Amino acid sequence: MKSLFFLFAVTIGLLSCSSRNHASDIQVVDSSDSSMTLNITDQKPEYAAVYHLLFRGIPNSNQTTPLISTSEEATEKQFPEYFKKLFNENRYKTFVSSSSKNSNGSQRVVVNTKALRLDLEQNSIIRKFGY
Repeated sequence: MKSLFFLFAVTIGLLSCSSRNHASDIQVVDSSDSSMTLNITDQKPEYAAVYHLLFRGIPNSNQTTPLISTSEEATEKQFPEYFKKLFNENRYKTFVSSSSKNSNGSQRVVVNTKALRLDLEQNSIIRKFGY
């Protein structure tokens, strides 16, 4: 009985320490060639908006495919300094035009997709369309 309790306690402890990947709830409000307005339910809504644009794409928008076509892991290994500045030093916030709380608890985030794409091109993360 003691060993069963110990096994149960260890399992619960390991599960509580594991990282949790949760999907953000993202809804498109408006989408144009230069910006995208999203309603996001997440602890870090601005981060989630930029992250999804880069590596996942946003369904029901004009950016359904990710801006970066290679895997997140491979891209971050190839350009570690860029992504360190982008995510760890909060540079992603420079691409957020506005961010405000909605009455339902979600956050309305406007991302300047044109500036984000241009920055990726200038840093050789992606190539210009047609080149």
